[in-house]
Amino acid sequence: MEGVEKIQQFGGRALLADEMGLGKTLQTLYWIWKYSKWPVLVICPAHLKWVWYMEAFTHFRIRPRVLSGTKPQREWDNWTKQILIINYDILHHWMEYLQKISFQCGVIDECHYIKNPRAIRTKQVQKIFRHTPHLIAVSGTPILSRPIELFPTLHLLRRDLFPSFFDYAFHYCKPTLTLHGWVYKGAENLDELHRRLRKHLMIRRQKKDVISQLPSKIRKILPVELPKDSMEEYRKAEKNFLQWLRGFSSVKALRASRAVMVSKMGYLKRLAAEMKKPYLFRWIDDFLDSSEQKLVIFGVHRAVLIPLYERYKSIAVKIDGSTTARKRKTAVQEFQNNPKIRLFIGNIQAAGTGLTLTSASNTLFAELDWNPANLTQAEDRTHRIGQKTSTTYYYLIAKDTIEEYLCRLVQQKQTILIETLDGSRRTNNSLDIFTKLNKVLQKETTQ
Repeated sequence: MEGVEKIQQFGGRALLADEMGLGKTLQTLYWIWKYSKWPVLVICPAHLKWVWYMEAFTHFRIRPRVLSGTKPQREWDNWTKQILIINYDILHHWMEYLQKISFQCGVIDECHYIKNPRAIRTKQVQKIFRHTPHLIAVSGTPILSRPIELFPTLHLLRRDLFPSFFDYAFHYCKPTLTLHGWVYKGAENLDELHRRLRKHLMIRRQKKDVISQLPSKIRKILPVELPKDSMEEYRKAEKNFLQWLRGFSSVKALRASRAVMVSKMGYLKRLAAEMKKPYLFRWIDDFLDSSEQKLVIFGVHRAVLIPLYERYKSIAVKIDGSTTARKRKTAVQEFQNNPKIRLFIGNIQAAGTGLTLTSASNTLFAELDWNPANLTQAEDRTHRIGQKTSTTYYYLIAKDTIEEYLCRLVQQKQTILIETLDGSRRTNNSLDIFTKLNKVLQKETTQ
């Protein structure tokens, strides 16, 4: 609420730079819902489009229109009373249509994506929002390494305060003259810059500043939309599991025929997990770039865990079923005590119990376990004695796949555990979602 009112005090033109996990998306949507007029355009990274959609629908029952693909629909003239969500990667395909709409509010999510004033996407964002009355830039780390990166965002938000690139660069960026011209890699007068930002447009809180306002555990669902070709392959597997599987291995098909439903669920679960790896890598890359914190990552299949470790092994440790007791202890000590080791990668079964990983307050679940108790156990590796801050858990879920149904099923199972162990009242029928899951997956299979 304080953040929302501060955005309003800044006239609806603000840099929302709260630390990761403090609800920047929700604050922005709340301000839009309370104060803004339509239409609204949200520009964000691809893997965050459905996060914005879910937050808007969950909290305000607003159904934004998510734009995708490189061939815009012709119904753009009906978008004047909506929130539109688009990702940076496809922005240039939609420029003709978006520039025809008089947006009343714009949102630049992860605004460090426009740090380079010469980049095409920076120029596109500037064109779209040049005359937009209200504009909110969102990022936990609007500056990744040097003050010059912030100028495009500041110039868009408050051209009256930051009108000139060269004035800003020479005052705050300590430029040096080289054979190739001026280079703006330095930094100076940062106290003055900080005061100006705080006074006129920036909202910045850290977890430690608002710890009394946070629950001990925060869970966030991160829905991602698989590419069209991946979804076609997934649907093919879902429609005729055994016939599709025979195309790869007759041995696998024989095993699957003995327990079609169990095999089908497990295979589709693994397939969905493998298909979302690019989104998984991108989310982790963004986390590492935008924070100095550590991260615990849990998964199930080796096909997910091994590529993860290979990609980040210079800054990561891993524990799975093959890890010896000695190596297990060493991995935990390295993660807890070595500041250069920022990632812990673990199998939910092998690393979900008996470990203390309190040097991290953020956990990412790359995959789900069927059993909610196993997920709770894994969460408690960071949420235990020794933890000094609120803990956040991110669940990366592939939309329109078995993962989405499994996510609901796990939540329903969790209510049974809570009612049984803690005496809380269960409000939903846990069997409904299981029936739905079976109905979705149980289709005619021919041999």
